[in-house]
Amino acid sequence: MTELIGALERDAVGEILNVAIGQAAASLSRMVGDRVALSVPFVEFLPPAEAAERLDATTGGADSVAVRQHFSSSFSGDILLIFPEKRSLDLVRSMLGDSVPMDSLTELEQEALLEVGNVILNACLGSLANQLGLVIESSLPIYLRGRGARILDAKHPDTELVMFLRVDFSLTAKGVQGHLAFVMDIVSARHFADAVSAYVARVVGR
Repeated sequence: MTELIGALERDAVGEILNVAIGQAAASLSRMVGDRVALSVPFVEFLPPAEAAERLDATTGGADSVAVRQHFSSSFSGDILLIFPEKRSLDLVRSMLGDSVPMDSLTELEQEALLEVGNVILNACLGSLANQLGLVIESSLPIYLRGRGARILDAKHPDTELVMFLRVDFSLTAKGVQGHLAFVMDIVSARHFADAVSAYVARVVGR
């Protein structure tokens, strides 16, 4: 299943999402009043169980926190922005400032992460829609906390694919590493692969 998308298509997805991440960084910079650098160093396509193990490895078996949004188009699924729980407060403190008390910071964490997630996830979906020539609809984001399998919440793990990306955040000189994940069933994954292949053909044919 992970071979549905070839090397050219994989590179194209990385380029499309790099544009989206750049747009998200500009939006977040305006939100926090400081320079925000985001990057997508690599893209992988994994079975849900392997993606969940990868998440748990980054947290040392501790919980992750995530913002999850459902999307639908010619392909559908869920897009998630995921952070190790211990680093999520670093991100929130970078947004809100070091003067915010820790007890208040914890209370504001969910709201702040939903705001960050909304900016980044919508930028990614918007970039995919623009570059692939599609209309993509999405739901309101929700906040999740738990281990990798619960965060990804694959309904049919034997017939689903996770497009897994690492995102590096640099806010006010603090580096916070997170992940982007797209969870799609096999039919949607094929439609997604077809859409990306058509995009690559258009670009190569110019």
